[in-house]
Amino acid sequence: MNITVPIKDREQIKSILDVYPYGTKNHLLIAYALYTGLRISDILMANVGDSMAGIWTGKEIKTGKTKVVKLNAKLQGIINYYVASNKLNGTDYLFFSSKDRTKPIGRNRADKIIRYAGDMIGLDTLSAHSLRKTFGYLAYKNGTDISLLMEIFNHSSQAITLRYIGITQDDINAVYDSIDLGI
Repeated sequence: MNITVPIKDREQIKSILDVYPYGTKNHLLIAYALYTGLRISDILMANVGDSMAGIWTGKEIKTGKTKVVKLNAKLQGIINYYVASNKLNGTDYLFFSSKDRTKPIGRNRADKIIRYAGDMIGLDTLSAHSLRKTFGYLAYKNGTDISLLMEIFNHSSQAITLRYIGITQDDINAVYDSIDLGI
């Protein structure tokens, strides 16, 4: 059984995104996961109209809870380029199936897209879930309060969230090593 872990190296994250050309569905899928921290089942339901408005709004498939996610400017740029390149309209799915543009791609197809990107850079355990955890890890490292991440991930305790985003004993030890009282 593979353990899902976040990607902690920014160069690896960039390499994952670079596997697919900018503006393609596959590139957007990975970027959407990294920039939103949504579950893959929710990402696949994203439509053009909401995404162009800069908001993902929906009922989470796993929890049934309504969630609103603001899409940041970098992700918006990728979405805008992709939508224009594919001549999509507001009711289209962002991640439409090549067999039927009125339906989204399936989870299996999304998993293959993500796994392939991981294989291309030597990460044989890359999954949609590891991209979700990567979002949390990067947000935490950028100074996001753990209570906000608990809310984003619907966790009941800080300990669960810290474990989920991959904060390890090595990270904790680094805090102690970094303390310099200047005396």
